[in-house]
Amino acid sequence: MPEFKCTYDPLAELIAYYAKEKGEVKKTVETENLTIEEKLKRRIIDGDKIGVEKELDIALKSYSAIAVINDILLEGMKVVGELFGSGQMQLPFVLQSAECMKACVSYLEPFMEKSESDSAKGTMVLATVKGDVHDIGKNLVDIILTNNGFKVINLGIKCPLETMLETYEKEKADAIGMSGLLVKSTAIMKENLEIMNDRSLEVPVILGGAALNRRFVEGELREMYRGDVYYANDAFDGLKFMDTIMEYKRKGERPPLEIYRDARTEEFKERRDRKKAVVTKKSDVRTDADVPNPPFWGSRIAEDIPLEKAYEHINETALFKGSWNVYKDKNKPEEEYDKLIKEEIYPKFNELKLKAKRENLLEPKVIYGYFPCNSDGNDLIVYKPKNVSGENLYDRWNADDVRKENLAEWQRFTFPRQDGAKYLCISDFFRPVESGNIDVVPFMIVTVGAKATEYAQELYKENKYTEYLYFHGLSVETAEGLAEYWHRIIRKELGIDGQDSPDIKKIFQQGYRGSRYSFGYPACPDLEDNKIMFELLKPGRIGITLTEEWQMVPEQTTNAIIAHHPEAKYFFIK
Repeated sequence: MPEFKCTYDPLAELIAYYAKEKGEVKKTVETENLTIEEKLKRRIIDGDKIGVEKELDIALKSYSAIAVINDILLEGMKVVGELFGSGQMQLPFVLQSAECMKACVSYLEPFMEKSESDSAKGTMVLATVKGDVHDIGKNLVDIILTNNGFKVINLGIKCPLETMLETYEKEKADAIGMSGLLVKSTAIMKENLEIMNDRSLEVPVILGGAALNRRFVEGELREMYRGDVYYANDAFDGLKFMDTIMEYKRKGERPPLEIYRDARTEEFKERRDRKKAVVTKKSDVRTDADVPNPPFWGSRIAEDIPLEKAYEHINETALFKGSWNVYKDKNKPEEEYDKLIKEEIYPKFNELKLKAKRENLLEPKVIYGYFPCNSDGNDLIVYKPKNVSGENLYDRWNADDVRKENLAEWQRFTFPRQDGAKYLCISDFFRPVESGNIDVVPFMIVTVGAKATEYAQELYKENKYTEYLYFHGLSVETAEGLAEYWHRIIRKELGIDGQDSPDIKKIFQQGYRGSRYSFGYPACPDLEDNKIMFELLKPGRIGITLTEEWQMVPEQTTNAIIAHHPEAKYFFIK
């Protein structure tokens, strides 16, 4: 008999405990009078793997192992997909179902012939594109496809096209899935498709990632790529498209895919063309805002930061909805969603925070500094003392060295400007060169460390899918919380924290003076600016590195340029 046997599920026990404490017990469907087929389907739908081996043994008396998987268990996963698609099941519970499916398949594998074990509905080569370090979306696709009968060759992060194509040929795969989080990754995807065109390849490609949209993939990319390309908004879209690809492959036909047309397409093309031209119109941001005095010049490292301070600044809406994908069903009352958050999501949130602290899974570190600067049109010039060089640049500087006559240009950022609206540019929020006055610009890079990435990968490899989703989301949002907390520290050190809102929710909506901007996002979308940031702060001192595509490692790391100007707020470069 197989060694695998699940007898205790701490997550299920935790949820049940908290529900019981509040006088409520999670409702489950009565299964006593169900057939063995219905019981196993119900197990998958409920994500209940405890003791499932007994029911699998009963099913094996009437079915082969492969029939149990294909004809019973996969039907349960199909229902899970339908529930998720209709908004009736939240992603964490989808992953519980996938864990149950994985446990069932692991138990059944010893009962299958090798040819049966190797059989699959189809094969996908899956990877995060070159230069991108984000893997949560890709791994969710892997989980859903694998537990719905497909074979997935997961090539990991920062994957070059050549590796994908070589693996596709070697494995005789049916499609390639490319994933990526940031805007830069969408450009890499387009570049990959152009290379495949040049080689006359017609490999079916499924694209997914936060920066993608249907107009770009099914409009622009589908029109230019000689093969078939699909836009997957979530993991279940990836499953749907693999089903489509395999259906038409069996028929020996090509799927009838339409080019996405949008009335706004021409407008977007015009806007893109306008962006190529230099925008000369300036904003009306005042140039004489008061300049606060920094507590020091140069940079310093902050360690031994209480993890609770980062926790206090976690945006729970971003965590629950953005990272954990827990949304309110529009067809159900608000009270039901509130109950879910109170009785199941909050207990998990609190338990995870304690675990991360107890096991040192999150290690907050910050490197930051204050630098003399001036704006020059769209440029921001950062100065250094003329008589400071080498390693001394990465320490605190004497105040006398920061007098205007003692400064020399050190680094220069060139920021994009809006081509409409208020014609804003980040440089507008700092005193111009012609003012004759030096301004101050704070920079910071924060991280919760490499352990977070390592632990998340362990959970994924161990098929603990729900825990993986929860912990990965917590680690990313804790890094964001750390950035929010340290921005508060910087405002306090600059003496401009008097305008901070006492309400943390208002803080998340910029309820304070000034703003912070992270590279790769709308106001400063060029990730290559990270290279300049690294020249200023040298964050290798706290274990942070930069990929060839200018993304920071560990993944749970973020940075910011901070503007103290009263008119500085978020804005978008379209």
